[in-house]
Parts: sequence; structure tokens; C-alpha cells
Amino acid sequence: MIIKSISIIFLKIKNYNSIYPRPTFYNNGIVFLKLICDENYEGLGEVSPYAGSPKNIIKNCENIYKRYFKYKKVDLNYVFNLKENSSSNIFQSLLPSFDQAIYDLYAKRKKNSVAGILNSNPLKYVKSYASGGMIFENQSYAKLLDEAQYAKERGFFGYKFRPKMPINNLSHFQRIKNPPQVDVKELEKFSHNLKKKIGDNFKIMVDLGCRLKKSKEIKYLFAMFKEHNYFFVEEPFKRKPSEYEKQKKFFLGVNVAGGEHLHSLKEFKKWTKNKILSFYQPDTNLLLYKEINQMIKHVGTNKIILHNWCSKINFLSNINFAYSLKKNILIEKNMFKNPFDNFFMHKSLKIKKGKIVYPKTHGFGLSLKKKIDNKYIV
Repeated sequence: MIIKSISIIFLKIKNYNSIYPRPTFYNNGIVFLKLICDENYEGLGEVSPYAGSPKNIIKNCENIYKRYFKYKKVDLNYVFNLKENSSSNIFQSLLPSFDQAIYDLYAKRKKNSVAGILNSNPLKYVKSYASGGMIFENQSYAKLLDEAQYAKERGFFGYKFRPKMPINNLSHFQRIKNPPQVDVKELEKFSHNLKKKIGDNFKIMVDLGCRLKKSKEIKYLFAMFKEHNYFFVEEPFKRKPSEYEKQKKFFLGVNVAGGEHLHSLKEFKKWTKNKILSFYQPDTNLLLYKEINQMIKHVGTNKIILHNWCSKINFLSNINFAYSLKKNILIEKNMFKNPFDNFFMHKSLKIKKGKIVYPKTHGFGLSLKKKIDNKYIV
């Protein structure tokens, strides 16, 4: 299979606005690839919006294509071999989108799904939890009670929320670098009301976005998380294994999750060295399918929960990977309407009692709406 051309497509929504905090790429736009092979099959791949600014992502993807993909013969091991021989973080972060595109067009050639290419006997469904809970500091947690109840009624495994965010809605990178404070007492009050609303049999999780800093608040909150039986607490501290080691004495047996930022097996192994995390949250727009399979071999399927927060291509990539596994894993399902969804056509995924049911498709089962092909191509 020879790659003969590429389209690098940048989508941006004009005047996107929401009264609630939303991911910064909803405003900044997304970049994705369309690779075309010598038999004229097309494959789509989505670049992680956190791999850099759209301008830099586009420039780097162009360079990668010209050097490593243009008129090159590729197979399903091609990107894995490229990534293994690279030490560049930027290069490693962008390659998974090329891998997605190659698997998508290869599966279309074989008239099979990506899941079916990865495993001839894919799972029939994957379990999912509802991921929402984003409000500003001047808004009421009461809205999240309704959101959690909605997730429970739809049969999801559980519900994940975030503590209130600053009104100026700092970007993802700014929040990671200089995390805003958490109102500990208000969060505890909400947790109490949440458990009262949804009962003990529905799981709750919280994404702290690296916002805990002081030992006093860490000790207080983890005691509360234990009391309210949180299923996991995601990224409570800065993304450094040493910080987690330092605070581990406060965990009290509470499951701690992280790893959505991991883009290499080398990075992953730093986190597994002292068994710091209860759950790892890889994403197929930063890690290759083969890499996540290696992670599973290292820690076990029950330690993997797929991170899943970007746009339609990446969502279907994650879902197809999950279907391909021998054992069912848990996957994150964004509750919010993604403004870029309308640019794609796809076979609808059915959600039955919180389970995302496998649809038989070719590739990811996704295509671009024709009207955007020329308007948005870089």
C-alpha cells in the first residue's frame, strides 16, 4: 500500500460560545489528516489538540508527511517502527494520527472495521462512564446533580465531574502549569448532595486537573473521597511521578488515575515503576494501538481506562481499539455536544444501558461531508 497524497484539514467554529467552560480546542479548532493510497482509499486520523498550536501542528505534519510518508510503501507496522526509532516528543505526539489514518484506509481496503483488523473476533460492546461536570465558579453545582442523574438513568457505569473552574477559563495548558485553587468545603458539600441524589450503587469520579497543592487540603479531600466511595480520583497533582510518591501517604486506598498526557512507552514506564496509579488513561491520539497493547501486557486490562475527550475521528479510533481487546475495558464518553461533529457523517453508535454497541463498518465508519473538503483544506 503506497501513500500518494495527504490533506491536512483545519476546522474552526466561528464565534463558538458557551455559558459553561468547555475544552479550549472547541474555540481554537482541530487538525486532522486524510491520507490517500494508490488504490484511492482514504483514511482519517485526528491530531491531539494538545500537541501544540494548530499552526505548529500543521507545519510539523507537513514535514512528517514529506519526509516519511510521501510515495512510501506502508503497512500496519510502519508507524510503530518510525516511533520506536525517534526521540522527539513532538514527532512522537503527532505520529498516532498517521497511524489512525493508515489503519482506517487499510480496513476500508479489506472491507472490515478497524476493530476487525486488530482482532478477527471483536467484542460486541464496551462499557462507558459519562464524563461531564464543567461549570464556572459563579455557577451552581445543582446543575451537575441533574447531569449525574441523567447519566444514571441512561445506564452508564458512572459519572465524572470537575471542580468549579475560574471565570476567566484558563486554557488547558495554563491550568496544568498554574492550577487554580479548589474550594474544598464547597466540593465536599456537593459530594454529599451527589451521593444523596444518586445512591451508593452508581459510581462517581472526579477529575481534579492537577489542582491540589497543599498537604492539608489533600489529606482532607482524600478522607472525603474515601467516605463517599469515589471510584477514582483523576490527576490530583502535577504530572510528576515524584509528586505522586510524595502524596501517596494520603491516598487511604482511594483509586488514583492519570496518564492522558502519555505519548510514549518510556513515559508510561516512569509511572509504573513504583505502582503509583490504580488506573492508566491512555488515548489513541497520543499512543499507537500497539503501544497501548504493550501497556496492557505490562499492567493488565483491568488497569486501563481509555481517555476519550477529543473529536469524532479519535472517539471512533478509541472505540475500535476497545472493541478489539479480549476483555472489556471502561471508556470515557463525553456528555457534551462537540461543535465539530456536524462536519462528519458516520454510522450511529448505539448506547444501550451505558454500553456502546459495536456497529459493523468499514474502517472507522466515518467520512467527511463533501462541502468542507476544499474550504478547510490547508
